[in-house]
Amino acid sequence: MDIEGQLTTHSIGQFVRSVWYERGLEYGNPYFNERFRVNAPETSLTPAWMYRSEARENGMMLIRIEEDLALIEAVELYAEIWGGHPGTVDKRLTINGRSTYPLPEVGTAAGHCTYSYPSIPFKLTDIVNGYNAIQFACDMGTGFWGHYIVDNAALDMVLKRGHPDLEAARLADFTATVAWEHLSDQAEAVNLALVCPDAYHDKISHVDFVGYYSGYDENGNGTGCDWHGFTKNRAPAAHIGTAAHPPFSTSWDTTMLTAQNDIAVRAVVHFRDVPDLVYKTPASIGWKIPQRKRNLVTYHLAANQPQPFWSRDGNLRECTVILDDAPDDIEQAELHVLIWDGGAGTTKKPLTLNGHDLPVASSGAHDVLYRKITIQPRQLQGGMNTISLLSDTEHHGIEILLPGPCLVLRRCKEQ
Repeated sequence: MDIEGQLTTHSIGQFVRSVWYERGLEYGNPYFNERFRVNAPETSLTPAWMYRSEARENGMMLIRIEEDLALIEAVELYAEIWGGHPGTVDKRLTINGRSTYPLPEVGTAAGHCTYSYPSIPFKLTDIVNGYNAIQFACDMGTGFWGHYIVDNAALDMVLKRGHPDLEAARLADFTATVAWEHLSDQAEAVNLALVCPDAYHDKISHVDFVGYYSGYDENGNGTGCDWHGFTKNRAPAAHIGTAAHPPFSTSWDTTMLTAQNDIAVRAVVHFRDVPDLVYKTPASIGWKIPQRKRNLVTYHLAANQPQPFWSRDGNLRECTVILDDAPDDIEQAELHVLIWDGGAGTTKKPLTLNGHDLPVASSGAHDVLYRKITIQPRQLQGGMNTISLLSDTEHHGIEILLPGPCLVLRRCKEQ
């Protein structure tokens, strides 16, 4: 399928209202554990888990919307999901007892550590103007405890153009696009700018720019050629950039991206007076990164990754990146990696490349971290390059999430 086919759902501008799941009795969502947890049925009677607070969670959330459903064009559930214990299978949800939808399988069932950000389109007849009950579930599979976490979830509703809230906010006629321009003084920097009438500038709080291109799969959905970026605690991360002041533009450094065609960009426009509403511009398509005259950028994903790729109690785990050539012509190198940070314990260098420290861990807050680490070319070698993970924590330590470590190299071509 060409890029026009892949981007059909982004071909027009849309106003989207997000209503997030909130915890607490005042929202109809009591809880026993500090995070929203989903368990396989066996958990309730497994002695090792049944008395823990996690096992008391029922996987049900209520999201209340106050909306005239006749004025809604489309609706979907967006979520930030820790894939759970490796081997957990058949992650799914049911909305208001009406329809059941599978959550995309991104590697957990095969024994990998994962984190993903699915968008699940619902039928309009699935939702109600009121409390929407979303029941998450899973099965145990081959793991020791069928279990995953939904860190955040929202119902995203596309508003029809005649929606009275757009009239009230004086946005009924608002449209915008994204312009792309190469910066002449920086050959591989691109300027992205929001194009909209100046009269709307005061209404805009900030603009997030996102890109469709081939790169590292930092959002863990199983493909590196798609819309990049994700949210963490509901805020955008790993996107191209954010502009908070007119003329709402940002510079995109494409130095470490491969030469490619069919790049697209779009903007998510946030408004001062209606913070729950955004405008998503149409995808601006047809852009490319041309072949460089003197440089070549390549991606090298680690091979033979352990399943699961985690270290506990001092158990060393390793994978390798094979480079066909010596690193003599490497001008710039990065290592991209996603981790679930359960803490390194007392280990001084939990993640290393050929024995060199890779600083990845943070506070051990059991959250997802995306790291881009500068690598000195002298730390690499032709042939096998070994990435080692070591943690002495008893339970969750550092977990390497799919797609795993990836070396990105910028080499000088022979003239």
